[in-house]
Amino acid sequence: MGELSDWQRVELHSRSGSRLVGCWHRAGGARGVILCHGMESSKEGDKSRALAARLAAAGCDVLRFDFSYVGESEGRFEDLTISGEVEDLAGAWQFMRRRIAGPLGIIGSSLGGTVALLFAAEQRDVAAVATIAAVASPGCRARSLPEVERARWRREGSYDLHGIRVGVPFLDDIERLEVLPRLGAIRCPVLLAHGTVDEVVPCSDATRIAAAIGGGVALEEYAGADHRFSDPQMRAAMLERIASWILEQLAAASPHVRP
Repeated sequence: MGELSDWQRVELHSRSGSRLVGCWHRAGGARGVILCHGMESSKEGDKSRALAARLAAAGCDVLRFDFSYVGESEGRFEDLTISGEVEDLAGAWQFMRRRIAGPLGIIGSSLGGTVALLFAAEQRDVAAVATIAAVASPGCRARSLPEVERARWRREGSYDLHGIRVGVPFLDDIERLEVLPRLGAIRCPVLLAHGTVDEVVPCSDATRIAAAIGGGVALEEYAGADHRFSDPQMRAAMLERIASWILEQLAAASPHVRP
């Protein structure tokens, strides 16, 4: 999708005050996009870098940043919470809004897609959201654990949840967080991309998310694609579709801007 454009390393802060680090691709345009990586990725992930290059080449400012548990940003992975990531995205939004007066969109992958949707449900001036394999019910595996296991989790301070060690804050957060009921508040256009053979986040999650939002949703299923869109050609096609779609939505939100 092209090479990364000129960018600068920036420091910003979560709405809750944590220090975050990002890469700001300054295209000098009147529109922007924030990229949200998945749970086991970072701002340096292949999808984020490819999308940043494509969007910046089209004259769109882009911010890709590390959530507060990973990469260069402050915090420990064990302290990860979904609500905390929404706070991080709110800080990224404030960073971009101070610099760009025009429409802003968000692209999120996997858990980052869920975070993007939750934020759009509270921030009414989000122009568009596109997600890749977003999670409809994050933490469902943790909630399904027997009470004795959850008690051990709290007692020991962390838990190996299917190969990912997370702390007690994650458990506390997902026990009170219901994603789908919140999504009906979203008013911007939404594109949901999902692979049909995703074994990490079932493709049915996209259907559930679309139903929860109601109208204004485009659901696109990619036959044979897994969670990471491992096939290079399929991944390239999906990313091009995501980039083209969000550029169209930003142009529609600001009629003087060409897609």
